[in-house]
Amino acid sequence: MDKKLNMWMVMVLMMAIMLVARLAPASSLHPLTEQERANIGATHVATITYADFTETATNTAQTLTNVFTVAAKEGVQLVAMQLQTAFDTGNTNYTGSVLVEVGDGTDADLYLTSTELASDGTEVWLKHGRSVQAATSGVVTQVVAGVTNAITVLTALTDDSTGRKVYTAADTVDFKFTPNSDEALSSNTVGEVRFYFKVIE
Repeated sequence: MDKKLNMWMVMVLMMAIMLVARLAPASSLHPLTEQERANIGATHVATITYADFTETATNTAQTLTNVFTVAAKEGVQLVAMQLQTAFDTGNTNYTGSVLVEVGDGTDADLYLTSTELASDGTEVWLKHGRSVQAATSGVVTQVVAGVTNAITVLTALTDDSTGRKVYTAADTVDFKFTPNSDEALSSNTVGEVRFYFKVIE
């Protein structure tokens, strides 16, 4: 009797796990392991797949705002975007496109400017997030012992307007995907992209 009961309980548990897996969205945000943090320099990874696209109209963008919620007093920086599997609808009548921008409620491309993810030969497999470290402000010349040298002057950026942000109020990190004029995002049958973030609480 106990053996039958145990088998029945295992079957119910397996069915429940399968149901939860079906209901769970494909997108997710997970903390990285200590080893991954050391290797990548990020604390969390957001994974988005073709299954997250619900937009059925052609030439229409979709913004995912339910993947990554930021709390007040948290700092966020996108370390890198990694395309695991290029997105594709399988249609050979035109060149496909899936562009992505990453930002928040204030700035649509704060973390990542428009980047191609479709398997049309121009997809970007790895891209770093926007940098806040320095900007080129010009070139000056310097003469030392009769030799003229050109020196590029770098000016440090002093604000958090590009690439990273400290939040004073709760917000969401927004992932905006845009197809080409002939496609609907929901027509994609493959595709997975990962976004590695450094989050300071």
